[in-house]
Amino acid sequence: MGATVPLSRTIFEAPTSGYKAGIAFLAWLNGRQPYFSMLAGFHRRRSAAHLTRVFELAAAAGVLADPDLAVERMGRYLADGPRW
Repeated sequence: MGATVPLSRTIFEAPTSGYKAGIAFLAWLNGRQPYFSMLAGFHRRRSAAHLTRVFELAAAAGVLADPDLAVERMGRYLADGPRW
């Protein structure tokens, strides 16, 4: 559990209303949803730098179910930019 503390603190950092974007991002990285997209563009409430940190901390905490898929999706996110 200790390894997940930095991840959770990052996901829930201010403004805390943006936590949903971090949760959806992790779901997408883990293959639980086909796109990183949310209603009303809510997925844009966190910066690419913030979501990159979420990815790094998720990897360090061992919460990526399929690391190869997560790396592929993260690479696609960074290449395409957070415009989705």
